[in-house]
Amino acid sequence: MRVFSPKGTVVILLVGALVAVGSLQLGRPTAHVQADAMSFWEAAGRGLMTATVVNETYVRNGLTVTSPVGIRLENAADVPVDVSEEAVLMSPHPLENPSPDPLGTTQDAVLTTQTVPAHGSLLYSYGDLVVQDFLPHAAWWCSEEFQFTQAEIPYRIGGETLPFALRPVLANEHHGGPNANTQTDFWTYLRSNPTVVVGKEPLWTQIDGAAGQKIHVTIDATNIAVYTFEDTITNDVNVTHGVLEDTVPAGWNVEEGSYSVAPDEVVSHDDGSRTLRWNVDLRAALEGSSEDPQYPSAYEPLTRSYTLVAPALAAGRVELPRAQSDMDRDGIADATSAPPLVDVVSVGTPHPDAGGPYSGKEGDTILLSASGSTDPEGDPLQFRWDFTGNGTFDTPWSSSPTAEALYTDDFSGVAVVEVSDGAHVASAAAAVTIANRPPEIERLDAVAQAAFRIEIAGEKWHDLSFTVDSDSGVLTSLNLMRKPGSPSKQAATTDVLTFSLREHVTATLAYTPLNDRVNGQLGGDSPAWIVVVFPDGQEKRMFHNFNAWHPTTWTWTLLDLASFFVRSGITFRASLHDAGSDDLTATWEFGDGTSVRETFRNNGVSPDPSQSQGGTAPFDVNATAVHGYCPGGSSTVTLTVRDDDGGVTQATLALSNL
Repeated sequence: MRVFSPKGTVVILLVGALVAVGSLQLGRPTAHVQADAMSFWEAAGRGLMTATVVNETYVRNGLTVTSPVGIRLENAADVPVDVSEEAVLMSPHPLENPSPDPLGTTQDAVLTTQTVPAHGSLLYSYGDLVVQDFLPHAAWWCSEEFQFTQAEIPYRIGGETLPFALRPVLANEHHGGPNANTQTDFWTYLRSNPTVVVGKEPLWTQIDGAAGQKIHVTIDATNIAVYTFEDTITNDVNVTHGVLEDTVPAGWNVEEGSYSVAPDEVVSHDDGSRTLRWNVDLRAALEGSSEDPQYPSAYEPLTRSYTLVAPALAAGRVELPRAQSDMDRDGIADATSAPPLVDVVSVGTPHPDAGGPYSGKEGDTILLSASGSTDPEGDPLQFRWDFTGNGTFDTPWSSSPTAEALYTDDFSGVAVVEVSDGAHVASAAAAVTIANRPPEIERLDAVAQAAFRIEIAGEKWHDLSFTVDSDSGVLTSLNLMRKPGSPSKQAATTDVLTFSLREHVTATLAYTPLNDRVNGQLGGDSPAWIVVVFPDGQEKRMFHNFNAWHPTTWTWTLLDLASFFVRSGITFRASLHDAGSDDLTATWEFGDGTSVRETFRNNGVSPDPSQSQGGTAPFDVNATAVHGYCPGGSSTVTLTVRDDDGGVTQATLALSNL
């Protein structure tokens, strides 16, 4: 695992693409298990458990470091989930179908024993950092030295447990230096010994009690040992003529012709069970400095599969035997898989199928389909859906097996379907992974807001024409004639105008004395004012003196009004959009060392909880900020918008000649 060099240097990689997590049929957790806890393997088999690599931030040697060193378990079950034995997570998993893009994988990991709370999560941190007190327990350990970690990559949980010889190594947690610590001991073992992990699926399934029900069994085996020419270890870590075993319980049979590879030996026992044995060779991965650590190690796993046929069974639970490896053929297992669990329901119970796995992004409507559900007696079926597996059904009973689910927030969990034939009800779940969409800044501008008033004094019966123009055309216009009386009482005023400072805005007064009714001296003056009235009531007055004795129209043009608005405050505006229902926080940085922040709550009152569905989606708001500058120079305004799930976007606005 090259994220962690012997000197403890942390390498941060780019976030990879999400990989879909598989789903299996399931019933509601509380319907089939004791109310106190559920095994990690059962929860995974039911689609109620996900494991994803996440970034963690911590302080090391006085520096704040953010790196993908965490694995977060999310439990959608109604009960706690126990990781009761060390679980091996592989990426990619040998049975993952379709196989992920190699760059969309992360390193393999071993989870230590812990409990994940009901409808909660548990964060595992990299063990060597835990032992050094940089991060808290729980701890996970790297079983793949030669690949980088990568955030946001979920694991497919396949039932592999840690080989027995390695359990004492991880139990001895210590860090005495770069060459004397638990992680180095683990890697040294993998370079010195053949090390096979075994998985068996399904981890959990459901059948009815009628004789002849079938379960397709798949066993995988991978030698996770590594040989490299870059150390002094010369041990042969390949497996030659080892044994992979599985057991068929008494009374059960293997469907004829269903073996993917026929066993080399079948051993019958006095209790009626039979052991299937395959002779196997498993090469170790060859690694060197030339290997790209973004790619997974070059393991060569193998699979064996067959179809198991059940006898007539009473309703209840059956635990199938674990598959195991005996790579030195000494008759003692080196490693075992998790035990597959089978829940037997009453004869005639429908066989639910929730489809999936499903994936998308927040704001998406996902079509959920249970069209693969069947009834052994051919009865018509009714369906209802719980989109988030929280126990509350989001649709009524319907004959349609499909439902459209709108996910307004990111989500990692399950969708549950209940299927009824009128006499029996069964349920199934499918994994749902909804990624966050970062917010968007759809419009950003800087505007000025003001009304304009014009006044004229001096010679009577002369008139003014006033216009305000921008790059997009005329914004407003006024006409004013000088009459007897106070000039201030004869003023003409526009409405408040809003115009972008990205445009050039000009104000023009036109004075046409020869078209007017002349009164008084031909050389008399007509003083005129343009008054800029700001929203807060402040005024900026600009004066010009016209003379009546002039042969043509006089115009007075102010070429750019931006400078009048700089001190009193420029209004910055942005239209913000989130495809989901996230809260948004807008931070304005004005380029002069000052900033302002505003948070927009989706419900208008309180923070948006994690993975919360519902609310207003999409969420559109307008953000504004008013800021004044000293005239002269230029500035760049930066708007950063964050959602409550870590999504971020940024835009800048350059202002010149303020």
